[in-house]
Amino acid sequence: MLKHLNIDEMVALLSPWVEDPEQRRLFLAIPEIAALHPRVVEVHEAVLAVQPSSGGGRMSSKLRAIVDETSEVDRRHDHLARAVSYGIDAHRELCLAEAPSDAARAAQCDAVQKQLFPGGLSIVNASTLAEAGNTTRIARLLEDEAAVGNFLRSVPAHGKASLLDVVKRWLAKGRELQTLERARAEIEAAETTAPASKTTIQAARSQWFKIVALVLSNLELSRAPARDIEIIRGPVLRASSRAGKRYTNSKPQVPQEEDEADIPATEPSGAPPGASDEGKRSEASALPG
Repeated sequence: MLKHLNIDEMVALLSPWVEDPEQRRLFLAIPEIAALHPRVVEVHEAVLAVQPSSGGGRMSSKLRAIVDETSEVDRRHDHLARAVSYGIDAHRELCLAEAPSDAARAAQCDAVQKQLFPGGLSIVNASTLAEAGNTTRIARLLEDEAAVGNFLRSVPAHGKASLLDVVKRWLAKGRELQTLERARAEIEAAETTAPASKTTIQAARSQWFKIVALVLSNLELSRAPARDIEIIRGPVLRASSRAGKRYTNSKPQVPQEEDEADIPATEPSGAPPGASDEGKRSEASALPG
C-alpha cells in the first residue's frame, strides 16, 4: 500500500525519522535499521525537493537549517547589541555618581551612544538584513573615527575584556547574518526556479518506497522493544492503510459483464456472442444420421 501515498504524506512520514531528535535516537538505536538512516535522509531530501511548493508551505531541510542558524546568530547579535548599549549607559551613570561628577565623560558616553545607536535599541527588532547593514556601518565608523574605538577600549566589560571587545563580537555576528542571508537567498532562488520533472518525481518516489519498505522489513526481524518499533513503523503502516482504502474507494467499480469479458475467450476473437454454439448445431445437423 506504500505506493498509494502522496508526496505530502511521504514527506510527513519521514520527517520525524530525520528531524525529530527522539525518533532519530530510537531509529539509530535499533541495530537492524540504524545503518539505513543515511539513506533515509537521502530519500527524504529527494522527496522534499520534488514536493510542490505553495505559499506558506513547507520549507526544505536545507532552508530550514539556514533559518534555524540565522535565528541563533540573530539572538546572539541582539544580546551583544544590548550589552554594548547598556554598558555605555552603566558607565555614564558611574561617571555621574562620582564626587565630583565627571560630566565630560558622561557627555562622551551620550555622544558615542548616539553614534552607535541613532535609533536606540530598535535595531534589535529590525530585519536580519538591516542588522547586518547596521554592523557594517559601525565597522566603518570605527575605522573613520579612532576616538570612538579608543573610548570603547577604555570602558571595562566582563572579565578582562573591554567594551570594544564586545563591539567586535557584535560586528562578527552581523557579518554572519549577512552570509546567512546570502545563502538563504541562493537556496530560495534555486528551489523556486527549478521545478522537478516528472521523471525526477518518479525517481524520488521509487527510492522512497524501496528504503521505507526495507526499513519495515528489517523491523520485522528486530528484537528491539515493541514500543520502539511501533513508534517508528506505526505511523507509516496506518498512513499506508488509509491510502490503500482511499485508492480502493476512488477506483471505479467494474460491472460484472466487464469482469467476465477480461477472461480469455475460447472462441475466435471478434466472433459474435453465441456464434460458437450455432456452429456446433450446424455441424451436428450436417452429420449423417
